[in-house]
Amino acid sequence: AFLVTMAEEVRYKVKVLEDGHITVDAPMSVFSTDKKGYFTLFDNNAASKGEEKGHSFHKYVDATPYTKENFAIKKEEEHPEWTVLTAVTDKEGKTVPGRSYIPTTLGYDAEAFAKLKKDELTEIVDNLFVVPGLKIPLVPVTREPNLRSRMYREKYPDLEQSVVVLVKRIDVMGVYVSLLEYDETEGMILLSELSRRRIRSVKKLINVGRQEIALVLRVDKEKGYIDLSKRRVSPEDVAEIEDKFNKSKAAHSIMRNLATTEKRDVIDLYESFGWELGDEFGHLLDAFKRLLMDASALDKFDMSPDVRKALIKNVELRLTPQPVKVRSDFEVTCFAYEGIDAIKAALLKGIQCGTETNPIAVRLIAPPLYVMTCNTLDQDFGINLLTSALDKIKAEILERKGEINVKMAPTAVGAEEEAALAKALEEAERANQEQDGDDEEDEEGDDE
Repeated sequence: AFLVTMAEEVRYKVKVLEDGHITVDAPMSVFSTDKKGYFTLFDNNAASKGEEKGHSFHKYVDATPYTKENFAIKKEEEHPEWTVLTAVTDKEGKTVPGRSYIPTTLGYDAEAFAKLKKDELTEIVDNLFVVPGLKIPLVPVTREPNLRSRMYREKYPDLEQSVVVLVKRIDVMGVYVSLLEYDETEGMILLSELSRRRIRSVKKLINVGRQEIALVLRVDKEKGYIDLSKRRVSPEDVAEIEDKFNKSKAAHSIMRNLATTEKRDVIDLYESFGWELGDEFGHLLDAFKRLLMDASALDKFDMSPDVRKALIKNVELRLTPQPVKVRSDFEVTCFAYEGIDAIKAALLKGIQCGTETNPIAVRLIAPPLYVMTCNTLDQDFGINLLTSALDKIKAEILERKGEINVKMAPTAVGAEEEAALAKALEEAERANQEQDGDDEEDEEGDDE
């Protein structure tokens, strides 16, 4: 029923294989309790031939015991200890492209696979095993992890999709580029598609090594040809395209680092959980940011503990926001009867606006100038917090017949501003000490 590998990894025998269904000699209990999850499919025949890609990762949306109640079979054909897993389907009940259970190592599409003879199917199925969850194999000790991979699930971009390219060389026919988001697949921008204006000098318009944005005109998936246009890119879309690319590049950097440290091919990381997270959260980088607050999004994958732990650590290292200091300078005066007591009461109102995680501090630079600061992970939140505090101070001091004059509105400050503030506070403290010393000398002179 199952095979135990050297790493004590239980692999369950496949009994029946179809485009959108796979029957495994394993009880329901070994799969997800909510009947939805992921599994890793191993092809021992491919592995024996030295093919490193003898595995694939799959999602199932239903898990059902192989019984008469669930399938049109006879009583004697039942196997309650078998489980049938169902792939993702579209509205018409057809397996969604890219979700087929047929191993790519076999080289068959769904139509060709359905025409195989019984003995051919038996030979194929006899070499297939399933492991519940995403068990991403380590790369062989004889080589380093392969860090090359496209950033998205689709191997090629869609027509009229804008992509980021790197100019490789300029030819008489056009400009050869590599599509940075698609594993540097080669594409070409014809000279007529470079600019809407008359081209006097191609080198003045585009340079080798330069990053450009291009629109996809044609894609020949069989030959791998991609024709592009630079002149048809809408200027209004450039900022959005660059933002998407920068996010994809940041996520790709995390995936490459994870592949390096955990000795896995980066394409395996994408195929197992990367593109799944991207689909769920809109973008892989947004999914990684969510992990900072809640790592339970990884639970459904049932991935190897070492990969999960390293991924979370990597994300925390790369994406944890650094604290920002927000500061505001202001003068507060009160010449009414309450005087200093009114100022203290007003400042206290501002300090009380702080939170447990974002406390507000107020320090005296030199009468009547004060500085108010707070440390925060969210710059906008910090600015709004100090703005609210200033409003509270203003309301309180005005009610007590005093005045407030904001010298510097709440703003995020860097190291230079902090150094200048520290110097101002030091000088103010030194001046106060000198004044105290002068008073003592004056008192001694008076005694004489």
